This record gives sequence, structure tokens and C-alpha cells, in this order.
Amino acid sequence: MSFPEHIAAILDEFGIRADTKAALYDLYVAMGPDVLEVFGDIAETVSTPAHLAPEDTTSIRERVVRRYLEKNHPRWLEGVPTPSLWHPRVLEGRASGLAMPIGEVPDVVRTVVEHIPDGLLILGRNAHYGGRQETISFDVVARDLRDALALGLAIGQQHTLPGSAGETSGTLDAMHNVALIWEIQPNVYKPAGERNRAIAKIWRRHRNWHLATLACALHWLAEQKCATFILRGEALAPTHEVNPEKPVSATIVALHNRTVDVVTRTLGMTLTEVTTEDEFVLLDSSVMNHALRRHVLQHGGASSIWRVSPPSS
Repeated sequence: MSFPEHIAAILDEFGIRADTKAALYDLYVAMGPDVLEVFGDIAETVSTPAHLAPEDTTSIRERVVRRYLEKNHPRWLEGVPTPSLWHPRVLEGRASGLAMPIGEVPDVVRTVVEHIPDGLLILGRNAHYGGRQETISFDVVARDLRDALALGLAIGQQHTLPGSAGETSGTLDAMHNVALIWEIQPNVYKPAGERNRAIAKIWRRHRNWHLATLACALHWLAEQKCATFILRGEALAPTHEVNPEKPVSATIVALHNRTVDVVTRTLGMTLTEVTTEDEFVLLDSSVMNHALRRHVLQHGGASSIWRVSPPSS
């Protein structure tokens, strides 16, 4: 893969090094044209752009995030959908996903957690880092722009929308009306010592992001009348193809399962092992990635996935 011809021609005209172009291309695919605008700003600060090295691109993500939030956060407050930060990789930087403000966190979430993060619930479609298509993500983005910027620029995974402490993500096969939640993931690392010290107070106000975003996701999917499934903690490693040298700890597995249990139980929903019929539904849809599909075919779905049933009427 390479830049579109007209962009490649400009970079060649300025003599940008091949390794610098490669680093820039990875950023462009992930975040789109704003990367090139920021790189242009950087190039204007040096006497010879041809001397720019890959390390000169390291500040681009932060600068793009700042521009992104300053431009789009006010729109979210007005309920206006915007492009996502992260772009589907298959579109090679040419088109983004969608960030759709849903509004206030639903009242039902207050039955799950007393201290709800003060922010806006935003649904991401094809807006997850890594660029897989058909993704859905649920973020509670800080209501105050300064807080959102602090979270968006903090050290962490930053997998979805900048401005939230963490998210619940999955995939939605709209044609079959099947959804799979496969991640309850922090966007920023919990402050510890000097790490993320600047967001310590904000983090405390948003510390229940995991309970809030999962409750929002399950509530929204129930309203869509989706057949909803959740990955079990024991299947996190094979699904995400985690490096065996850095395994998913037993603590992470237990915390994932506890979060799922607390939220579903409080919402009156039921978790059950998937049946053979459920496996056919999952395999016939596009919600599982290649790694999880292979795992289910080899080991069955009962040890990997729960089905979520709504409260009985």
C-alpha cells in the first residue's frame, strides 16, 4: 500500500525520506488527511524537509488529537455526528468512521453505578483503532473540553474516541442483527506515580467508565433488539492474538468477567453459555475476527462466549 499518487508526488518533490514516508503513511492510514496537514506544519519549521526523520513524526498523533477534539467536541455537545478519529484501515486513510452523539448517559445506568462519569455518550461506528470494519464502540467523553483534551493526550491505549477514560467495543452485523462485545478497554492508564499524574483528578471522576460504557452498550443493543453476545475473559488472549510472552493476566480475566457479571445482573439480564444453535448464528455472521472464529471452530463457543438475554417481561 502507498499514498495516493497526488500525495506521493508532493512528498517526492520535497525529497521526503523513504523511512519517514513509511512512518507518515502508517499515521495517515490510521487518522487520515489531518496527519498530512500537521506534517506540513512540521515541515515549515525546518530548513530542509528532506532531512525530516521518522522520529520527527512522533508528535503528530498528539497534535492531530488536539485538533480533532477542538473541532469536534463542540459539535458533540450540540448532538451533531462527526467523522471518527481512527479510520478503517481497508480505506487506507481516505475515509473515516462515524462518531454519533447519543446524548446523556441513560438513566438505567444509574442502577449499575452511582458515580457516573460526567460526559456525553458517543457511539462509534467503524471508529476503532486498528481499522477493523463493522466495529461499534461506546465512550463517555468528558463534557468539559479541557478534561477531554487531558484524557485524549494522556498515556494509554487510546483505542477509540479521544476524550474518554475507557470504552466498550465490539462488532455489529447489521444484516443479521447480531452483536458481539469483545472488549472493555481503558483508553488511558490509571495514574500511578508520575504516569498520568496530570489527569489524576479527572480519572477519579471517570473511574467507573467500565461499568458505565458496558451498561450503555447493552442498553443500546437491547433497544435495537440485537442477538447480543459477550466474550468471556478466558477468551481475551486468543481473540486478540496476545503475545504469549506478555500473557493476559488472571487479574485482567477476573476483572473482565466481574464487570460483565455485575452489569448484566444489575440490569436484570442473563448470561448463558452459547448453544450449538448460537454457534451457527455467530459463524454465519461477521462479528468474530479470524482468530476467534478459529478458536470457536477448534474448541466450541461455550468456553469463549456468553449469550446475553434481556430481562424477562
